[in-house]
Amino acid sequence: MKTTYLILILLFIFSGSIFSQRDKWRDDKMREKFEQLEKIKLIEILEMNEETTLRFFARKSEHQKQQDQIQDKIKEKIDNLEVIFKSGRVATVEELKTNINEINALHTEIEKNRTDFINSLSDILSYDQIAKLLIFERNFRDEIRRLIIKDRKPPMDRE
Repeated sequence: MKTTYLILILLFIFSGSIFSQRDKWRDDKMREKFEQLEKIKLIEILEMNEETTLRFFARKSEHQKQQDQIQDKIKEKIDNLEVIFKSGRVATVEELKTNINEINALHTEIEKNRTDFINSLSDILSYDQIAKLLIFERNFRDEIRRLIIKDRKPPMDRE
């Protein structure tokens, strides 16, 4: 019963961050369900107590905000490139090279931010839990990808 209340409290606390990113997914309800499912499964798999759960999800939320900010910068840079090509203007090699280098640097920043986040968890989680987190995230991401692809496949014509 205590775990149920904890999960409900966590979902309520983090719902603000969920709603602030509504434009990132086409199907907001589906995205919200996936995020809730991910949180519930993480709590179960990592076997976290209440304090650890709160600290972990606070840090994870902050990390996600940073990642989203970097992703927004990447999107802006790519949009700028798209505007150049759609306008018919001929871009200089230096201009293109600069934009490409900035995009690559932002991708590197995403990876560094991710590494820093994982390394920062050692004061909250045991290394066993961190390893389980990495395994869970890969498997969860793969499963979501499979579900999305399955949902997008057109039904086969049956004759």
